[in-house]
Amino acid sequence: MKNKSVLVVYSGWLGDLVWIVPAIHALRTVFRSVSLVVSEVQAPLAQIMRNGLVDEVYIDVAARRLVTARIVRRAALARGIDAFIDLKGRAKTGIYMPWGRGLTVFIPHRKDAREYVLARLVHPGAICMPERNRDHMVDAYLSSLQNLGIKDSAVSFALPFSEQTVNAGDQIIEKEGLRGQRCVALNPGSAQFSKIWPAQNYRQLAEILISDFGCRVVLMGSRDFAPNHNYDLKISRKFFSDGLVTNLVDKTGMDVDAYLLSSGAFTVSVGNDSFANHMAGSAGETDAATPGAVQAANGRWYKANRTVSLFAPTNPIFCRPYDPTGSFNTVVLPDEYPEECSYNRKTHVCPHYGDRFCVDRLHCMQKITVEKVAEAVAKSLGL
Repeated sequence: MKNKSVLVVYSGWLGDLVWIVPAIHALRTVFRSVSLVVSEVQAPLAQIMRNGLVDEVYIDVAARRLVTARIVRRAALARGIDAFIDLKGRAKTGIYMPWGRGLTVFIPHRKDAREYVLARLVHPGAICMPERNRDHMVDAYLSSLQNLGIKDSAVSFALPFSEQTVNAGDQIIEKEGLRGQRCVALNPGSAQFSKIWPAQNYRQLAEILISDFGCRVVLMGSRDFAPNHNYDLKISRKFFSDGLVTNLVDKTGMDVDAYLLSSGAFTVSVGNDSFANHMAGSAGETDAATPGAVQAANGRWYKANRTVSLFAPTNPIFCRPYDPTGSFNTVVLPDEYPEECSYNRKTHVCPHYGDRFCVDRLHCMQKITVEKVAEAVAKSLGL
């Protein structure tokens, strides 16, 4: 594969893109170059990856997908790309991969593809990848790459932040005095409202962290995020305009946010099932001599920032911050679910997941109490 260039098609939510960062690192070890097709929502994070982790980024514009796909196919062939991987297994993403002799197309195993039959019809000659394991999404994606010669690959979430981004983030850290004190980041948003803990609960949590735990609290989020109608900015102004916390929502871009969350600027990061906590708390492999590293049952050493993740309608087994050690991330679930909710606590399956299907927005996230989250944060702080 060293003589081949690969295009990876992975269009979805912003937080999902974090889960394939280790797979992209792994693919770079066996391909000459790696390019990406991502959704418009994922584009800001993909552009960070373009600084050195991937060679080119193409945007899946849903409103004009057929036109965009034709442009991508032509551009890929012009760049000499001759291998294509569809990680999601959706027929609509298959149109971004061209047809022709000398091209190799990989699609997920039928058990891992939502639209396997259609994906196979779009590319009848595609090679089916091995069935994924049923662990965290990071391990699942890596396990599907075994027939590419990728086995037991080191897990890395390292992103090639630009010098400008690093400097901007470090200036904020120094100006706000974030390091050297007990500092907690709150990440109240998510692309889907059914995964959001109520904003007033984040406000109550901030008051407890400041008054009872002596913490510095920083509010993080995106000032411009179309999928949730700029939710972060709206709630920051509604609930946090009085100066109680350090509000960075309208002062930073997503690149700086990603750097701050992953850099260890915060003692603990608290958030929903979303990009922010995935970025903050996912553990990459390191060596035993790294300060703060923890050895997992697999014998490898990992390091991550401490996070508290709030889950209700989604599956924490697959989607919590990646942490094989079990020591960096704490998941908080509701003690009970609404009577009308048929969420299965054993299989972590919710038929109402997604804003189109949820019985009532925030109906199960409301069941996570402020006291329970505060207790989890205190434990993560070592109090």
